[in-house]
Amino acid sequence: MNEYQETYEKEISLMDLMFYCLKKWRWIVASMLILAVLAGGYKYQATVKGNALKKEAEALGDDKKEETQEKGVITNPNVEYGQLAVDNTQQTLETMKEYIDSSVVMGLDAYHLNTGILSYYINTDGMSESERVNLLAVYKTFTEDGRLADALLQADDSIEKSELQYLISFNVESFNTMQTASDKTSVVYVTGDTQNESTIFRVQIGADTAERCEAYTEAAEAAFRAYAREVQGKMGAHSLELLSSSRTECVNQSVQDYQTGILNTYSTLYSQFKSMQTDLKNVKNDEGETIVVGEEVVYDNPVSGAVKYAVVGLVLGAFLAAFVLVVLYLMSGKLEGIDDFREEFDMPLLGQVTKKNGKKRLFSFIDSWLVHLQEGAYADITYEEQVKIVASNLKAAARDTGVKKIMLAGTIAKEEAEAFRAELVRELGDLTLSSYERIVFQAAALEELNEYEGILFVEKQGVSYSKMIKKERALAADRDVRILGTVIL
Repeated sequence: MNEYQETYEKEISLMDLMFYCLKKWRWIVASMLILAVLAGGYKYQATVKGNALKKEAEALGDDKKEETQEKGVITNPNVEYGQLAVDNTQQTLETMKEYIDSSVVMGLDAYHLNTGILSYYINTDGMSESERVNLLAVYKTFTEDGRLADALLQADDSIEKSELQYLISFNVESFNTMQTASDKTSVVYVTGDTQNESTIFRVQIGADTAERCEAYTEAAEAAFRAYAREVQGKMGAHSLELLSSSRTECVNQSVQDYQTGILNTYSTLYSQFKSMQTDLKNVKNDEGETIVVGEEVVYDNPVSGAVKYAVVGLVLGAFLAAFVLVVLYLMSGKLEGIDDFREEFDMPLLGQVTKKNGKKRLFSFIDSWLVHLQEGAYADITYEEQVKIVASNLKAAARDTGVKKIMLAGTIAKEEAEAFRAELVRELGDLTLSSYERIVFQAAALEELNEYEGILFVEKQGVSYSKMIKKERALAADRDVRILGTVIL
């Protein structure tokens, strides 16, 4: 089990949650407008079609007059179309629910995914550039076109082939690598003198259990040995050697995003289904389930009905957007509110540094008003003054503990952290601050941590994950490195 996995209670500030939703006001407005247009358009089209059917029934002619009088009534077309939409949506929901309950991918723990990693070395000595690229493409195709998945299913067929293929990835490591549109593959373009170059590619296989991961890894090794012998007879002379075979637990962001997307889609569709049921009920109450034939036909006004539905769509859009934002706030695991930072992470908060965006967005004055409403007078402090405040707090913390050599670490992107470091170093005087490192993700940085007396973390609100912050703090504490505090960008 992962030693950093823990269960804890976290207090959610309603004010932080409210400001988080308000700052996403563009999403809320967009959702309101989209649902208003969809609801109004749906009602307008339904009314027009209903009126057309009424005209068609009225124009049946004298030849069918007696038959019409015998029947007396016909089904209200608005009810018929509404019921059809409800039935279709319900069938789609049932299909999605069955997939969510039975799918292996949906049941995976994306934060601790058992992953088998095979690294292969291809000795392509003497091959031309085009032959080397073709050889890599052959092994890549074998990995991704389903043949490797077929071989793994012979070891364990408890998962669908399509889902197993989703858990298999192929990556090539060489001198010049360009990322393709897919998140899982890379294509290598080698330039210069390639006479003596060789290539390494890596295959990763995810599984829900360690036992199944081990079985898949062994089956993949056998499959590549067999396929290498087959390729030898068709491609240029080369040798395929297994460099390493390992199994580990790691975070798979693509699986997490996929699961979240499916659940959000199901939630949205379910809300639409309930709305359709309500609309159908209102139509039945207002218009009735049947229309009497032979009496004077009354045509509905499509504009007035569309306006009413558009207003309802605006309200539903606001509630739907707010619901999605609340779920994202609660489930994302990202650092949002910082009022209780010390209590939650057990380390000082040395300051918050907010850099003003140079690019103006549409209606940016609303964003500025919300920031001033939330932060008060602190929002007027310049970026340079905020950095000086952080430097003063850092020097005080270092002076109290006698620390002179400090490592700057965190979990955010390096570019933004280095930009902040460049500003901070100017204010530190005789304190030594290292370049930005990510000790959670880099073993070399973790080894280098022992050379420093203290550590300063830099994280970003709305970007950094609380679990990663706790993990990096534990890593520093285990090595008896003084934790001076954290700066929030």
